[in-house]
Amino acid sequence: MCAVLNFSLADCVLVNLAYESTAFCTSIVAQDSAGHIYHGRNLDYPFGDFLRKLTVDVQFLKNGQIAFTGTTFIGYVGLWTGQSPRKFTISGDERDKGWWWENAIAAFFQRHSPISWLIRTTLSESENFEAAVYKLAKTPLIADVYYIVGGMSPLEGVVITRNRGGPADIWPLDPLNGAWFRVETNYDHWKPVPEKDDRRTPAIKALNATGQENLTLEALFQVTCVLMSRMFGVLPIVIKKKRKKNSPLKSSKCGR
Repeated sequence: MCAVLNFSLADCVLVNLAYESTAFCTSIVAQDSAGHIYHGRNLDYPFGDFLRKLTVDVQFLKNGQIAFTGTTFIGYVGLWTGQSPRKFTISGDERDKGWWWENAIAAFFQRHSPISWLIRTTLSESENFEAAVYKLAKTPLIADVYYIVGGMSPLEGVVITRNRGGPADIWPLDPLNGAWFRVETNYDHWKPVPEKDDRRTPAIKALNATGQENLTLEALFQVTCVLMSRMFGVLPIVIKKKRKKNSPLKSSKCGR
């Protein structure tokens, strides 16, 4: 792959390690009043215009059919956003916890899975929402992470907070008790977010202002745009919607 892209091996390695070294992300999974599940995410980097030029939507084929799709960066092996048609969606957010040398031990000595590779493997192998959640929750990883998963049926939405060895927390949708959405940035949802990096509160306020009965693909897209305009400006955004019919990944730019 490096040769095809005319990249040096060092450049390819840096591209694939960039997310583990520093990342800002926001993911939202929500259920509308009709029971449809919506899944949105963005990459809250301050250099969004540069990353947008490297961002691609990829289709993975099996026996001539689309097995799953994802959004990634040129030269990056893993996936941080993807969907298995008519089955489930996944996004991953960095968890601000641990040290780089712990990641190295887990990767080189314990042979744990890279976190973005597990998303790709889950999209390829899991047959439904439940199987995907189990695989994402239980597979040993090289680093802590948040996995956000959306399904095809009502209540199929969850945030999985991961330690390297297993789940630290499972946070599902609970619309019957008013929790029709979950917002995950890069901090444990049961803890306060740092004042200098509070992306959670604007997202929650925007979703509550929208209302469950008014939730649509465009409405969720605008929520992420409002969030980004307050934090870092215009950045790459990917929105996904899961209904009875398959909906493609939508990559766009706020303000369109």
